[in-house]
Amino acid sequence: MSDAAVIVVFLLLALCAPLALYALIREETSNPRIVDRETAEREARERGGLDLEGEGERRRSRQSDRERRDERANDRDSGWDR
Repeated sequence: MSDAAVIVVFLLLALCAPLALYALIREETSNPRIVDRETAEREARERGGLDLEGEGERRRSRQSDRERRDERANDRDSGWDR
């Protein structure tokens, strides 16, 4: 009898968990807040999700990494690395 009870409890949890998640997600997305672009970008920066200033720094960093690789390749070709 206890085996049947364990199976019933497991099945109830297996059915209730997805329904609970569905209800929570539906509640969260049922009334979205609509804001203009400037407000959305400002809030994203405050939360750490949008870093427009740092994007240029990352781009420069990737470019300088590429330049260093090119310089090393040129050194190998010219024999300066020996």
